[in-house]
Amino acid sequence: MPAVTAEEDVTLEAQPQLCVIAPGEELCVAQMHLQWTTAIERDVCIGFAHQPDFLQCWVGQQRGDHRVDLAHDDNITVRLHDAQSGQILAELDIPVIKRDLRDTRRRRRHAWSIF
Repeated sequence: MPAVTAEEDVTLEAQPQLCVIAPGEELCVAQMHLQWTTAIERDVCIGFAHQPDFLQCWVGQQRGDHRVDLAHDDNITVRLHDAQSGQILAELDIPVIKRDLRDTRRRRRHAWSIF
């Protein structure tokens, strides 16, 4: 999944690009690495849509990165905001999926097998 750009000169990336809920667990747990770049120096803040507070803010920067530990059960939206106006400069959705690791393959007997 490429970086999401809301404005022409702003990019926002996240690693991993999706979060998987392990079997028997209720939440996806991962360390998220968020990176952003802009063409000009800006005052920006990065945060999640589901949280009112920002994770981190930068003053007069063209790029930044932040690592955060996640424990969440629903899709996550990361937003890069202009610190002064509050305008959303870029937004990125990170899907949360539940993976069932049961073996879904069916055993098949070959027609020529005697056992």
